[in-house]
Amino acid sequence: MKIRHIRSADIWLLSRGNKILYRGKMNPFHSTKVIAAALRRDGLRVVSG
Repeated sequence: MKIRHIRSADIWLLSRGNKILYRGKMNPFHSTKVIAAALRRDGLRVVSG
């Protein structure tokens, strides 16, 4: 998984392979909900424990 910040547009991208899982203004490192939602879109489940 890659997380990139595009400064010129102030957009964060979270991708896995060629698939964009998250694109938005919020930093994924600061929110576990963003990462969990992105992984659910890819078909993975987050288990906390």
